[in-house]
Amino acid sequence: MGKCRGLRTARKLRSHRRDQKWHDKQYKKAHMGTALKANPFGGASHAKGIVLEKIGVKFNQTPLSIRISIPAVTI
Repeated sequence: MGKCRGLRTARKLRSHRRDQKWHDKQYKKAHMGTALKANPFGGASHAKGIVLEKIGVKFNQTPLSIRISIPAVTI
């Protein structure tokens, strides 16, 4: 069986190509989104570290001042 040919076969050719793209390893990796989930930086190109937690520390300068200290792991 070859591919469909004719005037009214565009939908079948297009949908078959769309289905067959998912059998390509690189296409699947790029379009599933799981590679970004598995990456600890989430695909950010300029990331320098991972924030572990944010801690609010009160200071006595003004009543509403809270400084945030962030312990991070740098890579």
